[in-house]
Amino acid sequence: DVIEGRVIEAFVCLVFKLSEAQFKPMLLQIYNWATGEDVSRDRVLVFYRLCDSLAEKLKNLFTLFAGHFIKHSAEMLDLNNNSKNKCKYFGKGKTARHKSCRLVCYIADCLQKTFSYDTEGFLSKDRFDIVMQPLVDQLENQLGKDSVSEDRVINHVVPCLASLAGAAHDDSLWKDLNYQILLKTRHESPKVRIWALSAVDAFHKQLGEDYTQLVPETIPFMAELMEDESDDVEKYTQKVLAAMEVSVGENLQEYF
Repeated sequence: DVIEGRVIEAFVCLVFKLSEAQFKPMLLQIYNWATGEDVSRDRVLVFYRLCDSLAEKLKNLFTLFAGHFIKHSAEMLDLNNNSKNKCKYFGKGKTARHKSCRLVCYIADCLQKTFSYDTEGFLSKDRFDIVMQPLVDQLENQLGKDSVSEDRVINHVVPCLASLAGAAHDDSLWKDLNYQILLKTRHESPKVRIWALSAVDAFHKQLGEDYTQLVPETIPFMAELMEDESDDVEKYTQKVLAAMEVSVGENLQEYF
């Protein structure tokens, strides 16, 4: 893992010496190496770890290349989500689960940076539609130990969703994303409901006053959560509502 990290660092340094015309075919070659048939699936881990590093270093320049694998990243998110299937992309056992968790984190982090640095209109409606649902569905991915799944969702998936909202710049896309996140607040697991609330919290903080237009559809869900059977969910809902009032600049109690 350490050696792999150093190789990636060296590759990133090399990239800065290449022109776009030189770098693009090289990245596509690595993508094909990682995603071809009958190759080790560990290569996908290496690829997205590399992309995460490239996105961090190249910033908005990385959006010129990210479109080539955004569909694949969405597919990987679904294949490594135990709420959708038995999640055996890397096989069975603890090591396989660990790899799946790492892959989701690498993809979420890479996409988060790509969206954050998007100044070139990278996030079109088509690309938004490709990644939105797989990312939202990660809110109910309880793969791994409790501490592992919570860290993955709170520190990787939720920031990615917030950056997705920030890059969308479209009322209709915001509405779709907000509603799909809100639906997760009705999940049977209190843990998932809290994760979904965390995403709502990040969403309104990302949009600020622009979130005002989404308040009417959000309030009914929050009202349900205010009476949740879980004390933790109820208390966190109150905290999120208080923060939301700051974001939108109005008293939300009148909605209840």
